[in-house]
Amino acid sequence: MSVSLSDRILRHARCDNFAEQMTRFYAKVDRMIESHGPTCWNRGACCQFGRYGHKLYVTSAELAYFVRGLGGHWRVPSNDTACPYQIQGQCTAREYRPLGCRIFYCDPDAQHWQNDAYERQLKELKSVSEDYGIDYHYCEWLSALGMMRVEPAPEGANRPSSGIDRLPLPVIQ
Repeated sequence: MSVSLSDRILRHARCDNFAEQMTRFYAKVDRMIESHGPTCWNRGACCQFGRYGHKLYVTSAELAYFVRGLGGHWRVPSNDTACPYQIQGQCTAREYRPLGCRIFYCDPDAQHWQNDAYERQLKELKSVSEDYGIDYHYCEWLSALGMMRVEPAPEGANRPSSGIDRLPLPVIQ
């Protein structure tokens, strides 16, 4: 009997040490991105994948951290064109969003550093996966969300917090 991707992910989502490691990883990534000063031009339009003809890919480690953070507020994609966590131009899963969501900016001044930064951070995610015995998978975001069998958290359950102060990025009107 094979173990589903969902079952493998959920096992790691429960690990406190893993969650702490991912929180530190994303804090470092966010500081690196902030140092570049990118600007959000389209207020979440990039989350409308079908409209722009692109796909977001995530690692199994990112998915485990996302499940841990949003398990009690799980949304299954209703279609294959838009992230279910983007509502009226706002990310409702900002603290736990994957690496690609953090690094991608359509800002022309951000194009020169994004690919190299993504590849460097992806290598670190592979290392985190190895450290915690997580089978490394690289899968399309909306499909991965749809595959997960996540039970909502009990009423009143605490969600982990990264403790990171998020500075709002300037939005071009």
